[in-house]
Amino acid sequence: MNQPVPDPRHPLPTPGRRRLLRAATALPLLPLLSLTACTGQPVFASTFLQVWRSHLELGQAQWHQRLKAVRALGCGEIVIQWAAVDGEQPWQIPEALLDFLFDDGGQLGLGIRLGLPYDERWWQALGAPDAATLPRFLARTRARSLAYAEQAKWPSRSNFSGWYIPYELEQHNWGTPQRQALLVPWLQAIASATSAGRTPQPAISTYYSRLPSPGTLEGLWAVILDQVAIRPMIQDGVGVNGLDNYQALAPLLALLRTRETSFDLIVELFQELPSQDAATFSAVSASLLRLQRQLAIARRTGSQHLIAFALDPWVIGESPQAKQLLEAWRELST
Repeated sequence: MNQPVPDPRHPLPTPGRRRLLRAATALPLLPLLSLTACTGQPVFASTFLQVWRSHLELGQAQWHQRLKAVRALGCGEIVIQWAAVDGEQPWQIPEALLDFLFDDGGQLGLGIRLGLPYDERWWQALGAPDAATLPRFLARTRARSLAYAEQAKWPSRSNFSGWYIPYELEQHNWGTPQRQALLVPWLQAIASATSAGRTPQPAISTYYSRLPSPGTLEGLWAVILDQVAIRPMIQDGVGVNGLDNYQALAPLLALLRTRETSFDLIVELFQELPSQDAATFSAVSASLLRLQRQLAIARRTGSQHLIAFALDPWVIGESPQAKQLLEAWRELST
């Protein structure tokens, strides 16, 4: 986890968007008194929570504060992005911490969708010149996901709301029939193993890549949905590409509505900042005006739920922009 992970949405290597919260994890949360005015119609049904190695130093009181803050802002669920991170320095969320998050979250009325182990070499495998690298990577991560799901006790929890497959799909890397022939069996195996009994369908994120692509995002998902029972979570991409990104997503949204496929929309609460260093991703909390415009579009997409990416740290962080957004939160529900 010490090196930036290339994000294929950018021609030059930059940390992926899901990586950028890492620098903010050490920040304290705002006092909960600040949240007492944030009642009213919930803006989001759920929010992502990235647990980094540094989070393992937090005590139960600090975790309770985070969960209580999420609940106070109207969310009924958190999506823990990964239960473990594999790579050069692998680590895993301790079972005791997950026990506490399920227990405390349940008492607060929070459901938990839990991410399977994430292998941080995903982007390297996608871009590897050796044709054998990606199949080996997929075989390894499939085995890892199935082993974790098989031994996990979390689906027995009353507030377990399903599994999350912690990888991101886009048409730049998955637009060809050859790549899709690798992807679909991988998804089938994981989805089948994580949706047994009463467990809801697993979910996976997807986004529109602005890099040259051999196929379309809606074409990719037509292939997936024909063969895999899985729940799409669509990243709106506004934090990186602006509100116009909804136009790029329109064909995929239309496909899902036509097929009557349930999906969630991930609304980005940050704004990328210009950087002279292509390897550095810098961002701040979005402005109230941008989020109001963003939500006006998001609410018309037909998504079943809106998911925040992410309340921590872009709303309940210590930055001036986060404080401003928190103070104005009530206005987002109107």
